[in-house]
Amino acid sequence: MGINVDTGDLRVFMRTVSMKGKMFMDSLVNGYNKMLQLNPADARDIYMEVGVKQRDKGDFEAAIKSFKKVLDIDNVNAAALYEIGRTYLKVGLPNEAIESLGRATNLDRSSAFSFFYLGSAYFMVDDNQKAQWALNEAIKIDPGYAEAFYKLGLVYDNMNDHDNAIESFKKAVSIKPNFIKAYQSIGLAYEAKGQREEAVKYFKQALQKEEQAV
Repeated sequence: MGINVDTGDLRVFMRTVSMKGKMFMDSLVNGYNKMLQLNPADARDIYMEVGVKQRDKGDFEAAIKSFKKVLDIDNVNAAALYEIGRTYLKVGLPNEAIESLGRATNLDRSSAFSFFYLGSAYFMVDDNQKAQWALNEAIKIDPGYAEAFYKLGLVYDNMNDHDNAIESFKKAVSIKPNFIKAYQSIGLAYEAKGQREEAVKYFKQALQKEEQAV
């Protein structure tokens, strides 16, 4: 039978020592598992916390390893798969991101964020149809997801479907009125259609929003 320990204190300790590096963290977690019989749920939570801290520090390789440790404990953990996919996107590995985020969305179809990043990964590999599908799934889950409408607009623009691109970008700014990139993208889409006056109108709005943000 394991010793009854305050795992709250243990988590604080692990967050502190995680700064010393991945190998040290592994040895400590393994040591606590042996000495205190730390249950899998607590070990999983520690690795998730450490992975998030490593990702936020920019140590993406170590973050992925930590999130994979979560999967060693719980191989159907949608949150860990989501974090791995996001991290792969940050380092420019969209195919790896698609694999992780695809598994995450299969496990949890209620996460708009997972579908958004899956759509972003498909967009990076020029799979416009699948990007469209994933982003529309994100929007179905969260109709107020401005960034998903914006990314969907970029997908349409990439397909030279400027009318649908403009509609998506306009939906993004209706949700998020200070979305500067969306105003710029509306202008570019109108310019691609040869509607210079409309393009200039939205470029001016983008500039006004930039000035207001200063």
